[in-house]
Amino acid sequence: MFAAIGRSLSFMSKRERIVFFVLVGIRALSGLLDVLGIALIALLAGLAASNLDSAHPLVIFGYSLPAVSQGTLVILVVCVLAVFAVKAVVAVSLGRAISTFLARIESEKAVEIARYLFTGNLAKLQRLNKGEIVWSVMGSTSFAFSGLLSSLSTFFSEGILLILVAGTFFAVDPIATIYVFLYFGLIIAAIQLVVGRALKKAGNDSAKGNMQSMVVIDDVLGAFREVTIFNKQDFFVEKFGVARSRLASSTGTLNFLAGMPRYVVETALMLGVVIFVGFQFVSGQLGSGLVTVGVFLTGGVRIMASLLPLQNAVAMVTNQIDQSRMAQDLLMEARAEVRTPSQSSEAHETSEVTQAQPNSASPQVVGGLEIVMDGVTFSYAEASSPALNGVSLHITSGQHVAVIGPSGAGKTTIVDVILGLIEPTTGRVSIVGHSVGSGSLIEQGLVAYVPQSPGIVSGSIAENVALGTKVENIDEQAVLRALDAANLSEFVNGLPEGMYTSVGNQADSLSGGQIQRLGLARALYGKPRLIVLDEATSALDAGSEAFISSSLKNLGNEVTVIVIAHRLSTVQHSDVVYVVENGRITSSGSFMHLRNTVPMVAEYVKLMSFEETSD
Repeated sequence: MFAAIGRSLSFMSKRERIVFFVLVGIRALSGLLDVLGIALIALLAGLAASNLDSAHPLVIFGYSLPAVSQGTLVILVVCVLAVFAVKAVVAVSLGRAISTFLARIESEKAVEIARYLFTGNLAKLQRLNKGEIVWSVMGSTSFAFSGLLSSLSTFFSEGILLILVAGTFFAVDPIATIYVFLYFGLIIAAIQLVVGRALKKAGNDSAKGNMQSMVVIDDVLGAFREVTIFNKQDFFVEKFGVARSRLASSTGTLNFLAGMPRYVVETALMLGVVIFVGFQFVSGQLGSGLVTVGVFLTGGVRIMASLLPLQNAVAMVTNQIDQSRMAQDLLMEARAEVRTPSQSSEAHETSEVTQAQPNSASPQVVGGLEIVMDGVTFSYAEASSPALNGVSLHITSGQHVAVIGPSGAGKTTIVDVILGLIEPTTGRVSIVGHSVGSGSLIEQGLVAYVPQSPGIVSGSIAENVALGTKVENIDEQAVLRALDAANLSEFVNGLPEGMYTSVGNQADSLSGGQIQRLGLARALYGKPRLIVLDEATSALDAGSEAFISSSLKNLGNEVTVIVIAHRLSTVQHSDVVYVVENGRITSSGSFMHLRNTVPMVAEYVKLMSFEETSD
């Protein structure tokens, strides 16, 4: 239990830990007000008893309590009320301060996890499904910080208060104190024994139900048309229902188990008071025991108010250990990275500002980028064979290169390695003398990538073209040039608000070809020196494809272009075509050369009834 709390604390800075423990310490010391209030109640009860029998005044700590006027008793009552009122205000204020502080820490750590996952190596994301990613930044971080550390705060402050109250009890009646704490201790131990294991299981089921629900929703949104056309809605609704039922059942169990101890402890307190008063009455000590009864009754209520949060804190930690583990593991990985979070932050801010213009502090790159892969091998986790095996190639500045081959041959993996999204197992990749892993070229906006299905973000067309750029920093002229080069100008000009027309969260208003052209415009928005097209024209009509091919050709030697394609019309005019099979480059040369010398290419031409065209 404390190991999980210790892990969460380790992710906070030294200053943050100091602030946290200072707040918790002040909250714990505020328990002295409770002790003062209980002591005043003891005094009030003693004075009242002395007034009832002035001939036999009560003796507390060797002092006889004299009879006092009713006015004095009223003043004492007001003092008691004032002490507890001040305690309530202090407790609320400190509770809010701690909650706000932990919420800020939680937010910062969620951003740290998101930055770790969303920057750099693609392998970080590929090992998690979308539900797990959402859970790690939205749910697990909440349990790891607002959950575990809030429970620690409660455990510490209420534990100190319990010790102070116990000390007060002991001063009044040591024997009764031992009985009281044995009584409540056995009750809490029994509660924890009964609900502890059930809470842990319910917490684990709740986390799984949350993630499974998110995954089903994402699956349906991603394949909505196919799900509808194939009439498979009921399958996914049923799957979602199972996940939600699991979540609802575990949530109901958690709520029940969290509330049950309150009723048990309240009943135990009332039963204990009745037994205590009955014992005093039977033994004929009710009058002399009035102070003890008053102190133990008031203190018992306060003990209950401490025991319930304490028991709940232990239960919540038991429940939250598994749910916080994913966030803690990812933070451990992030801290182990050579690139620190602060550096990542600086890189993130730099890329946003420099998408349209390169970083002035870096050397200017003239012409297309030159790429060298030397003996690159890469294997995916748990794969039986390498995805790339000894791949070497040399793409000169300004070349237009195509990569072709059967599905699963390793074409996209080659591009991922070139872009630095995954690190080769062995071998070396460099771009104009830069190590791919340095990330400097991406930070300067010199590399652009267009996938087969470009991602559409919520916002306007301009925000999608100038991806990751604040609205006020968007270069409208650069957007217009990019839209024109992607053959989208006519379409955008016909929209109600032009480039600032919202495309919607799901981009249902755009056709597949328009989405691909929007991706091309995004690539051309800045001043890239390398553009990678991964089946980026597969949804275009012949006219649009020819227009875009012409636009890319017009860039001349200023941009190096790498095209992955199955449509041979897309690659026929490339300077060099690389053929990839089983993770190896088996042939390279001009398209006409490969058509005449490589059976696989000749077969492609035959199957597609392709006739070469002239420039």
